[in-house]
Amino acid sequence: MAKRAISRNFLKFLVVILAFQDVAAGVAGSIMADIIKAYPQYDPTIVMLVATFPGLMQIFPALFYGKLTKIFKKRTLLFTGLSLFVIGGVLPAFIDSLPLIIAMRGILGLGAGITIPLSVDIITDFFDGRERDFLIGFGTSTVACIGAIFFQLGGGILADSFGWHYGFLSYLFPLFILAITFLYLPEPEKKVVPEASGSGNKVKLPKAIYWVCLGQVIYSALIFGYVTNISVVIQGDKLGTATEAGMAISIFTTGTFFAGFLFGKIKHKIPNYYLPGAIMVTGLGMAFCYFSPTLIMIYVGSIIGGFAMGIGLPGVFAKVSELTPAGAPPNVGLVVVGQGLGGILGPFAFQLIQTLFNQGIGRFPLAVSAIGLIGLALVWALIIRVPKRDVEVTIGQ
Repeated sequence: MAKRAISRNFLKFLVVILAFQDVAAGVAGSIMADIIKAYPQYDPTIVMLVATFPGLMQIFPALFYGKLTKIFKKRTLLFTGLSLFVIGGVLPAFIDSLPLIIAMRGILGLGAGITIPLSVDIITDFFDGRERDFLIGFGTSTVACIGAIFFQLGGGILADSFGWHYGFLSYLFPLFILAITFLYLPEPEKKVVPEASGSGNKVKLPKAIYWVCLGQVIYSALIFGYVTNISVVIQGDKLGTATEAGMAISIFTTGTFFAGFLFGKIKHKIPNYYLPGAIMVTGLGMAFCYFSPTLIMIYVGSIIGGFAMGIGLPGVFAKVSELTPAGAPPNVGLVVVGQGLGGILGPFAFQLIQTLFNQGIGRFPLAVSAIGLIGLALVWALIIRVPKRDVEVTIGQ
């Protein structure tokens, strides 16, 4: 297919719109109560796989994303990922069998495991410097938040109006993204790296990449403490209603939304510490919520934590992209793996800690999140540095 001439601004739109469905799997959360009621013969934990199974399945293609880019063109990966996402997202609207619905959600997760790292990788193919940093932050924070709100509200409205099955029809929207990117997004040029004659040398990845991704596992797991307990604190301490408790999550998301606009500037101002700084402030937001005696103060802590997470998430993607040497396949898929593992391990880790300290849900997990995040920030500040030129080892050197 011949390349179409497009403007640079339109190219920016095409690369950031790919992040629209990054957290779209969460649409099941807005209709989970209805799905549980529809399948009383199943344990609620099994039914909740409708929401959690995509996060597990997205780990597998993300883990091998770098190898996939060496075999397939990125436009092919984009078409495949979005197709799997739409198929797995929409078909549950026409299925009554819970095991089949969960299987379809797994297909959606496979698609997300391709499109999430691709949405960052393709930015680094076309842009660099401050332009790249802005687009990574704007895409992974702002555009992804818009997508999350769209899918959650759209799925909820369709479910309330026509029945929970119809909530899954919100996954038809990515067909627009598939069509416009298929028509206009050019195939990135492959970076040609000279090979050492007969040496068979491979590019060696800096250990810092693995440390960053391990940190991402811990970071994602610790965020779990806020997401699952903030409503318990608000309602349990009689600070507000269920609606006001739900507002805390929305305010957290709002903070993440606005952070996307400022990520590039913050990264430029404090290039050595933007990432551990974001983790630290996320922890301070959790601590603020823990000590808050009023609903308003919890909202303040939520927006602080959400804003910092909106810097931390694109920060991890940007750091791994920077640390990846020339000639090596992209490693942003490892960040997605870290997110997925953190989301899976988080509930078990918190349950273990609560059991060890004989504590229940509510404020205690918030304290664990705050202490863990602040500790992670201090450790991360020691092991992460701005990549130097001599770190970028290429084949043949």
